[in-house]
Amino acid sequence: MKRANYEDTNLQQLATLSKSIGHPARLLILKTLAEKGGWMEGEIVSIPDVAPTTVIQHLRELKRVGLIKGRIFGAQCKYGLNDEVLELFQKLWSEMMVTIHPPSASS
Repeated sequence: MKRANYEDTNLQQLATLSKSIGHPARLLILKTLAEKGGWMEGEIVSIPDVAPTTVIQHLRELKRVGLIKGRIFGAQCKYGLNDEVLELFQKLWSEMMVTIHPPSASS
């Protein structure tokens, strides 16, 4: 079977970002950061029934793809939403949705 060639960088970026938020804990982290004004300092996001070490792993993945930025370990942690990447994600997602499900024309 021939492997598909996905050269479209927008599709690659959208896939990477989408995969990174494909876990409910990561979505909750982003939501919590937004509710706290976009940044947290000196503490790790608390998620019920999720160990802090697991939360740190999720934070690192969000940071790896650029959705959050900052320092994510120790007492000096300071991290927050990366507005530029979030705006790019929103743009790419909106473009994809219009492509696969265009708005219906009003009659």
